[in-house]
Amino acid sequence: MTQLTATPASPKKRRLIQNIAGPETFNLAALSLSSLVFSLGKLTVYAADQSQLIVYSLGALAISQCLVVALLAIVGKLLPRASLGNFFPALVVVVVLLVNILGTFLFEVILRTWNLEPITQSLLQRTISLMFTTFIYLGFGWVSAALDSNFRQVNIGKELLTTLSKQQLELSLTIKEARTFAIREVSLEIQSTRGTLENFAATSSRDQDIDIEINQLNETLDEVENRIGKISNRFPDLVRIPRISSRSNSTLSSVINASTKKNDVLPGLISIFAFFGFSSWLSYFLTDAYAFFWGSVLSISSFVIFWAYENYVVTKVTSLPVLIRVLIYEAIVVAYLFFWLLILGYFAGDNSGSYSAALAYAAIPFIFFNGGAVIGGIVTLSQEHRENLTAKAATLRKDMADLEQIRSDEDKVWKSLFVGDIALSPTTASVILRDATLTKDQERVAAAIPNVHALWKSVLDTLPTLA
Repeated sequence: MTQLTATPASPKKRRLIQNIAGPETFNLAALSLSSLVFSLGKLTVYAADQSQLIVYSLGALAISQCLVVALLAIVGKLLPRASLGNFFPALVVVVVLLVNILGTFLFEVILRTWNLEPITQSLLQRTISLMFTTFIYLGFGWVSAALDSNFRQVNIGKELLTTLSKQQLELSLTIKEARTFAIREVSLEIQSTRGTLENFAATSSRDQDIDIEINQLNETLDEVENRIGKISNRFPDLVRIPRISSRSNSTLSSVINASTKKNDVLPGLISIFAFFGFSSWLSYFLTDAYAFFWGSVLSISSFVIFWAYENYVVTKVTSLPVLIRVLIYEAIVVAYLFFWLLILGYFAGDNSGSYSAALAYAAIPFIFFNGGAVIGGIVTLSQEHRENLTAKAATLRKDMADLEQIRSDEDKVWKSLFVGDIALSPTTASVILRDATLTKDQERVAAAIPNVHALWKSVLDTLPTLA
């Protein structure tokens, strides 16, 4: 018998679900913004229908939504403590639904307590309102999770960059200190050898062969000094290491600029918003089935309009100034909302009450569309900053590898000159020459100079790998 096995969700899909319905859904800032958007929508409807009672509606909304936010925040603290596993996202959605049902019930109870009658809503209107509210809460939670994830990764990138910079500085200082010590020692031995030769020349008579040997030795010493100088200037030198700033340049102008770039998520969000808005408003003067059908059709139309804008307009205007790009986007949004109201007016006919409610409600999508673009710009900027930090970290790692190779190469040379075979060191060369000249024995000096020259030639042969 063939056994059916469930295919586990991919890590990327699981992470997306956790972001949409996860702990960030109960972030206090996300809850407050979600409650504000929901309250503005309901308040505009009540303002259009019962403008004389707007203060009472506002008070009832404030009380009920404060209780909703407080209850969701408390539940959000308790839920992560329970071992729910894969059931956590589903439970988050259920909690948001139940708490908002309770919030709507409290709002209407408060109005009735004040001898006011809530606006009558059909089952479809209540269902769409509840779905829209859940979408808003989950949406703001997802945005909060996305921003938090990007900012956290940016901070990790900054810390990594700071750590690598410190390690680079420490390694550079280690190389510089080793160079300073070794170059100083070699220079001292060169000065000692030259001084010994000068004293010998001033106090002794010499033949032509010794002079030739001395001249050749001086030429070798000059070459050693030249190569030592090249070593001290070898890249990457400590002075030449560029200072890399890890601060973000997220100014208002850069956020606005990023907001006008291509955003593949925005058409989908706008189409969902349009479905809830159209279906809710059309249900005031159409049957529920027709309201749902035309809401779906107009939602698809909204997706097509903004998908075309993102894929055909945005890509053509990227070279234009930011102000022009912003005006183009705002013109499309305003034209779209005007089209929205025309469609609603066509279906509404003489039902001016519903039309005025929709007109008042049109401010919400305007804020939502612009807010979505700005949030998309912030996410884009944080991603670009993260990628910039990653690129700089990769450059630092490459520089670190170069520095480590330099340190390894130079360490081998310094050890061969000062720690290895002492018979081949610069110190031995200067000591041999000094001891020979102190005897003032011409033959001994003549025999010592070729040996000293050979030692310095071996030093010279060791240095070219670093030059």
